Parts: sequence; C-alpha cells; structure tokens
Amino acid sequence: MGMEIDNPQAFLDDAKNAITEYQNICNQLTSQIDVEKQSAAALDDFRKSIQDKIDKTLKQRGEELTETHDKQISQVEASLKKKQTEREKARQEGVKGRIKNETEPRRIEITELKRQLAAIVKKDNAPFYMKWPVFYTLFHPSGIAEFICFLTVFILIFAFLPWGAFFLIPKRRWIYLVGIYLLDIIIFGGVYVAIMNVSGRYADTVRQGRDILNRIKTNRKIIKKLEHSIRNDSDEAVYNLKSFDDDIANLQQQRSDIISQKQSAQNNFDTVTRNIIIDEIETANKPKMDELQQAFTDATNLKTSLESQERELALNLSKNYEQYLGKNHMNAEDIDKIKEILETGGTTSIIDAVTKLDHPEKEE
Repeated sequence: MGMEIDNPQAFLDDAKNAITEYQNICNQLTSQIDVEKQSAAALDDFRKSIQDKIDKTLKQRGEELTETHDKQISQVEASLKKKQTEREKARQEGVKGRIKNETEPRRIEITELKRQLAAIVKKDNAPFYMKWPVFYTLFHPSGIAEFICFLTVFILIFAFLPWGAFFLIPKRRWIYLVGIYLLDIIIFGGVYVAIMNVSGRYADTVRQGRDILNRIKTNRKIIKKLEHSIRNDSDEAVYNLKSFDDDIANLQQQRSDIISQKQSAQNNFDTVTRNIIIDEIETANKPKMDELQQAFTDATNLKTSLESQERELALNLSKNYEQYLGKNHMNAEDIDKIKEILETGGTTSIIDAVTKLDHPEKEE
C-alpha cells in the first residue's frame, strides 16, 4: 500500500503542529508586512514634512532678504527720480532765463518797430488797418508763408464760400450759383479793389510798413533760432546744476551699492545661510527621524526574519509531511479526519487513510 510510518498518530500530531506553526508564522509575516508599510509611510511623511519646512523657511528667508534690499532700492530710486525732476526743472528755468536774456534785445526791437509803424500810420493819416500784419499779408504779401496764406484766403472766399452758400439753398439751381459767384466777386472783389486803391494813395506808408514788418519777421526768426540753439545746447555749465549733479551721482552710487549688497547677500544666502538653515532644521528633527528610521529598520529586519522562517517551515512541511498527506490535506481539519480513519481501524497506513479520505466509496 505504500511507505509505512511506525507511529502514525504521533506523525499526524507532529504534522498538525508544524502546520499550525507555519500558519502562525504566515500570520505574523502578513501583520509584519503591514507594520513595515506603516513604518515606511510614517518615515516618508516625516521626511516630506521636514523638506516642506526647509523649503518654506528658505523661501521666506529669501523673500525677506530680497524685500529688505528692494525696499531700500525703491527709496533711493524715489529720491533719485525726485532729484532728477528738480534738476530738470532748474534746467528749464535756466533755459527760460537764458532765452529771455539773449532774445530780449530782439524783442525790444520788435516792440520799437511796432511803435514806429503805428507812429508812421498816424503821422500820414493813413487808415488804421495799415498797421496790421494781416493787411500786408492779404494786400502786399512778402515771402512764401504770406503768399500761401493769401492764396488760402482767396480760395476760401472765391471757391468754398460760394459753394457753401449754394448748398444752403433748399432748391438749388445753377443760375443761383452764378448769381452767388457774381455777388461774391462784387462784394469781396470790390472791397479788395477799394482797399488797394487806398493803398496806392499811401504808397510810401505801405512801403515803410512793409519794410518794418519784414524787419519784425527777421527778428522773430532770429529769436526762434536762438531759442532752438539754447534748448539744444549740451553745455549746461551756465545753469549752475552742479549741486543737483552731485546729489544725483551720490544717489546713483547708493543704488549701485545696495544692488551690490543685495547680490552679495543673495550669494551668501545661497552658499552659506541656506546650508545652515537646512542643518538646523535637520538637527532639530534628527531624534524623531532616527526613531522612525529605527522603527522602519526593525520592522524590515523582523519581516526578513519571518520570511526566512516561513521559507524554512514551508520546506520542512513539503519535505516531511506533504509527500505523505498530499498538498490538499495540509490542514488541521483533514488531519483530524485521517486520524479518525486510523482510530476506527479502517487502516493502519497513513497513505491508505488519505486514499480513503479522497475516495470514501472504495474499500480495502
């Protein structure tokens, strides 16, 4: 029937105890795996919390360092901008004063020429409008600008004005436009011819007036050139701006110094302070870290030991019991059934008892 065992009951008891021991080790191993996972999670969470604290502290300290220097830079830049504005204002005042001083003779001459023109018109009993620049522009133009102005007025009066009046008429007919043009020519042309006739009677007055206005125009051109030259003069020594320049240079140097200090502080923070902060935080949390690390190490070691025991017991079961009982009967319930078969006298062989258990319908 198979291999015989001297004491089947003792063999089955040993098998049952071995299986129980193996199951206990398996249960312990399962539990220990959970413990190891929990220890690993606790260790990882604590490491993450430390790293988060390090990152937060470094960011906060870095921002504080930057904010301190940026605030100082902003204050200096505000003072610098204010001083530059004051300097520009002083320069503009100086430019205005210089323009006034250097153009004053020309302005005085213009005033005197205007007075002379008024005196000539009055002395010759000429019409009052002969002292107006617009009179000379429209009736005795001189220069491109006055000719352009004359042509513009001519076009407005003899072109746009008639057409404008024509389009204001509700029922427009071409005969109306002809009439408007004739009326326009008669009125404005007549006035123009009349004034020109008067000018002819005061030709000497007009000639002197034209000459005076030309001299006024020349003086005004000279004034504009002087103003342009003064405004674009790069030599600012005459404006007495040295005190402003000294203050501006000092503020610019302060700004450069603060920027340099900021860069140095940032470099020192990145290379020295950063490491000190990290060391302080890690040192403060080292006891807790060591405790969690030791707990994880102990859990891992115990799990490894249990895994070794589990393998050893599994090999022992396979070697000493499984080949007799079969893999399907490696449990306490089936072993008790096998013992019962042996006790009832059905057989004295474990292998036969296992066969009966597998095939209860067969009989020896």
